[in-house]
Amino acid sequence: MSIIHSRRTGAFALAAIAVSAVLLTGCSGASEPATTDGAVVDAPPLAVSAQSAPNSLDPAQLVDGAQMYVWSSIFDTLLARDSESGELVPNAASSWEYNEDGTVLTLELEPDMTFTNGNPVDADAVVGTMTRTMETPGIVQPKYGLVSSVTAVDDLTVEVAFESYDPQFVFNLALGAGAIADPTTFDDPELATNPVGSGPYTLDTAASVPGTSYLLKKRDDYWNSENYPFPTFTVRVLQDPTATFNALQAGEINAATVQSQLAGQIDTSRFEVTTVEAQALAFLDVLDRGGEKWPALGDVRVRQAINYAIDREAVLNGIFSGVGRVTEQVFAPNGEVYDESLDGTYAYDPEKGKELVEEAGYAGETFQIPSTFLTTSIEPTLSQAFTDIGLNLEWVPVPPQQAQSALQSGEYGLTFQITGINSDPADAFYHYGLNGFGNPQNYTDPTIDGLFDTIDSTVDFDAALPAYKELNAYGVEQAFEAPIVFLGTTWATADGVSMIGYGGAPTTIRIFSVNG
Repeated sequence: MSIIHSRRTGAFALAAIAVSAVLLTGCSGASEPATTDGAVVDAPPLAVSAQSAPNSLDPAQLVDGAQMYVWSSIFDTLLARDSESGELVPNAASSWEYNEDGTVLTLELEPDMTFTNGNPVDADAVVGTMTRTMETPGIVQPKYGLVSSVTAVDDLTVEVAFESYDPQFVFNLALGAGAIADPTTFDDPELATNPVGSGPYTLDTAASVPGTSYLLKKRDDYWNSENYPFPTFTVRVLQDPTATFNALQAGEINAATVQSQLAGQIDTSRFEVTTVEAQALAFLDVLDRGGEKWPALGDVRVRQAINYAIDREAVLNGIFSGVGRVTEQVFAPNGEVYDESLDGTYAYDPEKGKELVEEAGYAGETFQIPSTFLTTSIEPTLSQAFTDIGLNLEWVPVPPQQAQSALQSGEYGLTFQITGINSDPADAFYHYGLNGFGNPQNYTDPTIDGLFDTIDSTVDFDAALPAYKELNAYGVEQAFEAPIVFLGTTWATADGVSMIGYGGAPTTIRIFSVNG
């Protein structure tokens, strides 16, 4: 039995031999130049702001998120995410196909692709890049944790073999794990700063200042050049929201996110304003779900009480200026696992929360929680919410460089986090899986184990969807976390540039288009 996914139907169809996902390259989801009266509109140079510069351009060290603006312009990824729908679509790989149990993934590459040095982008290049990433300690290596081997079948066919099916892997091929580099350049001392790429743009090092600004120039010989209209792409690193807004107003950049407090100052006669309702999730994570150090957190009644204690609407409007939407579940509203009916589970009711805490016998309990740059604005609100149900929070200052290690330390029972929206399989693993970042103490139980057994052995996502939905409902019922709001963003663009991201698309040049 095979499953074929086609952008024409938007659904999975059953066919007869192996499990496959085959999509047409022409529907890649990249931006196309707009037309007016049948004429192609000339694209302006694109200049955007980003909050962080690339840590490295070494293909084994690529960081996803805002750093993708630069590196994804230099490197092709095997797959991509459609900027409007979030659907996984072809890129350098024109099709992909799993065998029946998901232990072999076959990738077919586009023909006639080249690196900027003229070398072919072929199966050997993909195998070389993947093999090096698997062998190189770094941020991308764990994404290959279940891969046992990568083989070139012929010039344009790659087979990836797995120890067991990995539901996240193909989605990762639209991120750093899917970048393609030239293996003949791996020993080049400039690999991390000025690599030979396979993507639609090249880095102009003479006009770039590492850590400050990056100028990327379009490759006319790129295989998919017509779908990348902008002649140049400048990325300016601006961490201060006011500096970003001033650069936008001055015409130094023509696309940027605007802090909600400044959004009212945007001149709509000059700028097109686009609001993305759900870009990231703000949530209170229960780290000690088993109650090993903090027994109260092992009691579902206390965890549910915490959910009742938070006035999500007040947080959204008072702290995040109303840009976003409240939530009681961790799965993104533009995904298939999200269940709108679950968002009525914990209507704000501190009295009910206090009753549950007293019933559980933990009134007066105090929890230590890391105080970081992310928590400053919300600390008073969360502290009051805990006080309202008979609990207390003690905020412990943690330096930024120790924030991640604090989560893994086992010293804290709770933490406040903001994480970007991802694919449904990735979100399931992040929040509930063993070794998931949101589950650092590796809590599990028979229900979770059973649901992941189904998810990890079902290659057809539609067939696995009931298990994902049950996991979502179970996570809400057990209150393993206290989701608060999906954070939105406000974009302002000028010079005929439009922002087309749906709210979970990777931050690449593909989220921008040219309008008429």
